[in-house]
Amino acid sequence: MTETAPIVSVVIPVYNSMPYLTGTLDSLLAQELDSFEIIAIDDGSTDGSETELDRYAAADSRITVVHQPNSGWPGMPRNRGLERARGRYVLFMDADDTMSPDALARMVAQADAHDADIVIPRFEGTGGRHVQALFERHPEGPIELARAMETLSPQKLFRREMLERLELRFPEGRVRLEDGIFVTRAYVEARRIMFCGDSPLYFIALRDDGRNISSQSIDPDNYVSSCRRIAETLIEGVADPDDARALVRQFFGRKGLRFYAPKRWLAMDEGRRAHWVALHREFLRDLLPPSTDAQVTHPTDRRKVELIRDGDVEGLDRLIRAAAMLEHTALVSGVRALPGGIEVTVTVRLDHDEAPAGAAGSGLRVRVADRLYRLVRPLVTRRLVRGTSRLAARFLLWNRPHAMLLLSGRKRGRATAVPGRLAPPEPRTAEGTYRAREPRYRFVLPHDLLRRYRGERVDAWTVVSGPHRVSGDRCRVTAPPALDRRVDGIRAYATNRGNFSLQVPGRG
Repeated sequence: MTETAPIVSVVIPVYNSMPYLTGTLDSLLAQELDSFEIIAIDDGSTDGSETELDRYAAADSRITVVHQPNSGWPGMPRNRGLERARGRYVLFMDADDTMSPDALARMVAQADAHDADIVIPRFEGTGGRHVQALFERHPEGPIELARAMETLSPQKLFRREMLERLELRFPEGRVRLEDGIFVTRAYVEARRIMFCGDSPLYFIALRDDGRNISSQSIDPDNYVSSCRRIAETLIEGVADPDDARALVRQFFGRKGLRFYAPKRWLAMDEGRRAHWVALHREFLRDLLPPSTDAQVTHPTDRRKVELIRDGDVEGLDRLIRAAAMLEHTALVSGVRALPGGIEVTVTVRLDHDEAPAGAAGSGLRVRVADRLYRLVRPLVTRRLVRGTSRLAARFLLWNRPHAMLLLSGRKRGRATAVPGRLAPPEPRTAEGTYRAREPRYRFVLPHDLLRRYRGERVDAWTVVSGPHRVSGDRCRVTAPPALDRRVDGIRAYATNRGNFSLQVPGRG
């Protein structure tokens, strides 16, 4: 009698994963899917994981255990599991994670219904593990390649026929981002990628023993070499060269510029900083032409890319240290309709005691600039009027901090930067006094800009910049808890986390 193949093969590399492994196996055996197999590759465990696997396999025929000497990295055991897989789909799972009981069934149903080659389950972090904002914001359904590239871990459902046709395997040995190399190739070859779950399906853990691979020290040469392989896969696999370069630019923003965040940068010695800059300078030279730099929306990131291209380690150090002075919080204090758009007012509170002088919005020049803006506000959504009034404000307020509003849609991740106009602060007491360090900025969002986000929810961040081309990191804009109103057809509301978002209606 011919044995029926399972629907899903779950492949788990295991190395010293107790006590997490028990919860992982229990969550798998509780799955509601009718037919699946578990292939666990014990990669030379010495903590009792090998015994626990054998105990579960003896009790349940769906579990196959393979013991092998330690390979030192998860790529080889994943490949050994994939070679033994018989399912229509393959899911790679880590031995310290868990899933909701309906996870496999829901992913399979979605893959079957949409003829998808990859299904990304909605993640939630456990034990203090943070996950990408994608998993909180992206709606269930089709996902574009640019958004899928925000998650390169292998805990996804793959159509096995695609993997075998491509002869796709993980790099073996101590290769950083080996999972990203595998997943990126699968992404560019997939006919359709789906995002599954209106609530979390996959719970990814942060181990309290610090044994996650991602927590280990990073060798710059190894890491950047893998980044090159991923970028080359995008350039070779994406038909439109402009789209490919945009994907590489976004990838470098996530995986390259992370090493220029203040906490990472300031923890390095001078030699290590210079080494990262030299490697990234070569990466940019070979894979991203300078003409693409203007498309980097975040002003601080754009300046970092310029300095990396110049090999200016000292300039980067000055920028990163100065950016700490511009850390802030931001709160929406008003949303109103304009002819042809809406105006969002944001109050900014600078955190640092040594923030740039003139941070507050008081003073004669601020009032003059504000009066000018009020005069042209009925026409400010027109591009020429908007640009002229902005130039006048820059002339008047050249030595004051500026703010920019960064918008990003949840489905497509399309980013837009909107410059703000410094406004006088509102009185905070009956006597009309002001809090000196809480400037307000007005941001004009014309309808022609908002149309780019039809049918999407749009999130917002602020970036504050000072003199000498210095700017800080972005800060998520918060909102009063009661905010939920429609302004000229656009819903402005506070999310369940207290952040500010817009919902733009679709066509018609």
